[in-house]
Amino acid sequence: MPLVQKQKLTVGASITESYRFLTGHMPHFCRLIYGPLLLWVMVKLAEQILMREYDIHMDGKYLLHLFTAAFALVWYRQFLLGDDYGSYRLLLKTGFTGTQFTLKRFGRSIVRVVVITLALLIPAMIISIILLIYYQNRGLPFSDSVIRMIAIKSTFIIMLILSPILVRLSLYTAGFALGRSELGFKQVWKQTRGYTVTLWWITIRGFLPLSIYSYVINWLLHEAIRNTSVNYIISTLMIETLSGILTFMVLAIVVAANAEAFRILIGVRESDPDHTE
Repeated sequence: MPLVQKQKLTVGASITESYRFLTGHMPHFCRLIYGPLLLWVMVKLAEQILMREYDIHMDGKYLLHLFTAAFALVWYRQFLLGDDYGSYRLLLKTGFTGTQFTLKRFGRSIVRVVVITLALLIPAMIISIILLIYYQNRGLPFSDSVIRMIAIKSTFIIMLILSPILVRLSLYTAGFALGRSELGFKQVWKQTRGYTVTLWWITIRGFLPLSIYSYVINWLLHEAIRNTSVNYIISTLMIETLSGILTFMVLAIVVAANAEAFRILIGVRESDPDHTE
């Protein structure tokens, strides 16, 4: 089916469009984050209760990643296809391939995710080992905090090194969310040639300002609650609700900017609705 491509991609126009879309579709944003936000708060609350009451340490970050990933995929559809397509039910039914959902097709999608994860994890492990040897030679005693610090550093290094590749291939996620099964990494790579720096700056411009604002607000709320005698359950509900909302807002801005890049560089099908009209 013919694809429609439009104006030249620019950083400012993409970021402006992403903010404009979020403010103009706030009711849909609230509708789509309601379920993931509730699950987010429940996971973080469970972590606190298990740790304080039963001395059981639960790490729910992978569940949080699952919730945010689901929202990102649906927000792609909301931006590129319109209100009628922005639902988790339709994403599960037809979003992965554009055809009826099956376990076989879902399995293939999982395999792709695993392969990409390993491609990032293996280099990160190699860098972690190098850092461990380096710190050991300097006589630094190992502890959980040191291991976490090394994991964070190695992950940051890998993401920074691979960021020129990742920002280009990130447009594949939009095609995946839309069910564009004919769209492969090779085509995405070809049609994003010459836009590496632009896509990189779009991601930074979309992520950084609201992330800094989110960090400051969360820090202020933590400090305010720490100096009071508020019950930990109440404080967790307050902090994690705000943290979740701000996280989904950052994600919505980045996803919409990325979706705008997809619309311009990859192109939408003639049958797809145009939210700009």
